[in-house]
Amino acid sequence: MPNKPIQIAKSIFSGFLDLIYPPFCLVCEQAGEEYLCAQCIETIDVIEAPFCRKCGIPCASYHCSDCQEREYYFEQACSAGVYEGVLKNAIHQLKYKFHIAMADPLAEFMVRSFANTGFRGKFDLVIPIPIHHSRKIERGFNQAEELAWRFCKRRSIVLERDVLYKKKDTKHQANLSQDMRAVNLQGVFAVRNAEKIAGKRILLIDDVFTTGSTLNEAAKALKEAGASTVCAYTLARSL
Repeated sequence: MPNKPIQIAKSIFSGFLDLIYPPFCLVCEQAGEEYLCAQCIETIDVIEAPFCRKCGIPCASYHCSDCQEREYYFEQACSAGVYEGVLKNAIHQLKYKFHIAMADPLAEFMVRSFANTGFRGKFDLVIPIPIHHSRKIERGFNQAEELAWRFCKRRSIVLERDVLYKKKDTKHQANLSQDMRAVNLQGVFAVRNAEKIAGKRILLIDDVFTTGSTLNEAAKALKEAGASTVCAYTLARSL
C-alpha cells in the first residue's frame, strides 16, 4: 500500500480541491459527488456467466473457439465488464488523461463484480501487471497498481508489488495486431524476490483484457519462478 502519510496528504489536498472545484462525472459531465456517477455505472455491461472458463469472454460453451486452439499459462481469466461505452471512456480518463480519481469508482466496480468470477478463496495474493519504470515516470502512476491496491483494500487481500516487473519498455499494445502483441511482449516480464510467491496461488490484476498476451507473459514469468497457479481479473474485456 502507498505510504500512509502520503495518502493522508493526498486526501487532504483532494478535499481542498473539491471545495473549489466540486466533483462532476468525468464521463457524462453532470455535477454530483462522484467522478463516475451512478447513472453511468448502471449502463456498463457487466460480464456474468456463461463465459469461457479460460479467457472469460461471454459464450455459451465451456471454452470459446479461440481457447480450444490456444494455450495460456494462466488457469483462468475473468473480467468485470465489457470494454465499450462508459467503461471504455472511464478507463481512458484514468489511463490517458491521468484522472487518477477515476481509480476509486472503477476499483469499486471490480469489487462488486468479483462475485461473478468464482475466484473467491482460490488465491493467496494479488499482483498487478507492472509497467516499465520509464512509462510510470511519464504517467505518474500505474493504472493496474492503482486499481489493485484499492481492490485489495476493500476486500482485505494481500497485495504484492515487489515481485513482478517489466524489464524493458515496449510498443503500445493498442497499435498492434494480435500476433504482434504476443511478439512485442515475449520475455518482457521478470520476477524478483521469488520466495514470496513460491507455491502460492496468484491473482493478476490489469485494466483491460484484449488478446490475453500481457496476462499470458506475466503468468509465464510467475509460474516459471515458482507460483503454483495464476489466474487473472481485469476491469474490462474487449469483445
